[in-house]
Amino acid sequence: MTKVEKNLLRLLKPYIPLMIFVLATVAGILLRAVGMEVRSDDFNSFLSGWWSVIAAQDFSGLSQQVGNYNIPYQVIIFLLSRFIGDALFAYKLVSIIFDFLLAGAAALLVATYRRERWFSFAPMMAYAVVLCSLTVVLNSAFWGQCDSMYVSLILLAVCCTMREKHIPAFILLGAALAFKLQMVFILPLYLYYYISSKKISILHFLLIPATDIVMCLPAIIVGRPFGDILQIYIGQTDYGHQIQMNYPNIYAFMCEGKTVENYFLLKPLTIVLAMSVLAAGLLFVWKRGVDLNKPEKFMMTGIWTTFTCLMFLSSMHERYSYLLDVLLIVYFFMTRRHPFVALIAGLISLRGYCYYLFGYYEALPLGMTSIVNIALYAYVTYIFVRETVLDQPVLKLKT
Repeated sequence: MTKVEKNLLRLLKPYIPLMIFVLATVAGILLRAVGMEVRSDDFNSFLSGWWSVIAAQDFSGLSQQVGNYNIPYQVIIFLLSRFIGDALFAYKLVSIIFDFLLAGAAALLVATYRRERWFSFAPMMAYAVVLCSLTVVLNSAFWGQCDSMYVSLILLAVCCTMREKHIPAFILLGAALAFKLQMVFILPLYLYYYISSKKISILHFLLIPATDIVMCLPAIIVGRPFGDILQIYIGQTDYGHQIQMNYPNIYAFMCEGKTVENYFLLKPLTIVLAMSVLAAGLLFVWKRGVDLNKPEKFMMTGIWTTFTCLMFLSSMHERYSYLLDVLLIVYFFMTRRHPFVALIAGLISLRGYCYYLFGYYEALPLGMTSIVNIALYAYVTYIFVRETVLDQPVLKLKT
């Protein structure tokens, strides 16, 4: 290498994070552009019809429930329908905007943990990987789903918690709940944190429903019954009346291709099972005096509790692992630990997306995928016990 080349590389080195940001942003936009014309079954069967009803009404129409999304998302769709005529583009546009917020929140979380500037190498790599993750791209630009909305808010809440800004953290959790019921997957983490850190009050948890109510007020003002705030999510939990809905957990392994009778009897048992496993984890954390003020322990606990909810609760869709996948990516860039866990979890989720969107399922049936996912959960449990509870790192790569 000539002296000129060495000097040129030395000059370019400080701009590597900027180059990663620009390249990832361009790649993220191009990847999403490919899927903008794809009309999923969800769009054809549900989203398109909901848009037509909402677009045909004035603001007072929000007094009636349309579809099964919560009120704040319906308000967003109402506002978009005033300015955008294409329903498919509008749904995907709002989700893609939150994709970028999600990637930015991931970078901010990594920067907070590593005490680096947001515009440094590790945070920008987290931004790039989250933004260009295939499941993130497929979720918004191909499927037209909005999981990046609630997950981006959860990441910001976690970042606030690490900075001990607890009131903003719980407000953000409430905003996440206002968009998606799946926000509850992260609640056990905050219960663990409440017991372990003693830095928050039980009163902080009241900010979650309070924020949800405030965000639903536009519809309440125009005549929506107050009870609808709860009723929407109660209806979502019973949608489909199936123990498994294409997420490869223990029920998918046991019930693949079978019709499960006595759903309403079995569903409470699955909740009890999930709560029992989570309670056992809480007892270990409490008894061992685990310090969840340490960010890496806080994050791994959140990964394990989220994974536990997915593994043992019933009626889990393939999309519900979105939060877990993003947390694993962020955790890797924070700590340089367990990259293969994040990779395998992402591939398992990708199988579900490909099955739903493109009908690809022959390569790895759901039952076989469940075996892999159950084994992954067992390994994550091992990591949680060793690294978080016993404080004995399993693996750490050089930074």
